Amino acid sequence: TAELAAAGLRVDRAFDDRSAKAQMRAANRSGARLAAIVGDAEVDAGTVEVKDLESGDQTTVARAELAEHLRGLL
Repeated sequence: TAELAAAGLRVDRAFDDRSAKAQMRAANRSGARLAAIVGDAEVDAGTVEVKDLESGDQTTVARAELAEHLRGLL
């Protein structure tokens, strides 16, 4: 989140014990357009799952390319 905020993007994060489904519902209710999902597998691979909360489309993006990818979607 710090890297994305430094890149000029508005971000929030959730590190609580809710399920991924509950966190996606909360993101939808917040009015967020996109969600970046980082689990253990993504950390190991150096990737981030980006979910478009409007269309439901989900793509895998290299962490180094995340800010630019998000800007392209917005």
